[in-house]
Amino acid sequence: MSKAAGFFVALMLLVGGVLLLLKLSSSTDQQSGKSEMTIDSDWQPKIQPADYETGEGEPWVTEFELVDQQGEAFSSTELKGEVWLASFFFASCPATCVQQNREKQALHEVWARKGVKFVSITCDAENDTPARLHEYSQKFTTDNENWKFLSGDGGFINRIGSEFFRVSVGPRTHTDSFVLLDKWGNVRGTYNWLDKSELKDMNQQLVTLLTEKSEPAEWTEKRKQLEEQIAQFTSQQENKEELAEDSSDVADSTESTEESGVIGEMEE
Repeated sequence: MSKAAGFFVALMLLVGGVLLLLKLSSSTDQQSGKSEMTIDSDWQPKIQPADYETGEGEPWVTEFELVDQQGEAFSSTELKGEVWLASFFFASCPATCVQQNREKQALHEVWARKGVKFVSITCDAENDTPARLHEYSQKFTTDNENWKFLSGDGGFINRIGSEFFRVSVGPRTHTDSFVLLDKWGNVRGTYNWLDKSELKDMNQQLVTLLTEKSEPAEWTEKRKQLEEQIAQFTSQQENKEELAEDSSDVADSTESTEESGVIGEMEE
């Protein structure tokens, strides 16, 4: 073997050894990272199911409060001025929801550093307690600030889906769409995460929303129209409740009068 060939072989062996050491070091770091994410068996959320908001008395959900994977209260009002991406899932879903959150994980790695916020809401709140989500979320991220996994009252979450996001949500049933919202809380689009062309459109829309400095006139008008429709709906609901209360009062009064008449006859 020539000196040149020998030198080349030695160089390759040296490079191979360095790469092997780097790989082993990386593997050790990953294992170390996993151990750091081990769930503390004594960990308890700050908010218990009995404290969950139920939405009772709200004719229409225009904002909401749920509980995040850290066991702390989270309000949709915190996202005013932010571009955000929302979706629904449930932790016991063995395949589809995992794939969905993997897709969202890839989006998070790109867009969170640019300012986009991520929200994942369970539609199996009875089982997906904050403690369960505390564990589940770490399969996808340790970024508890920019990606919220949320739970709460199941009935209220169903209403959040239909009224706030205007998508179909039910017990362990949810849309396959990512819901994209702008800095003013407008739903600017729903995108099926299984459709690559829709995801491409969504990524392009994200660029647009991040660069907007003021609410586009078209969406200002749409938001005002929606607010007027909600106000009208709320007024109708309040009128119905007042009519129901009046009917109840009349019935009670009639019943009371009839009882007085019967007592009078008995006295005679």
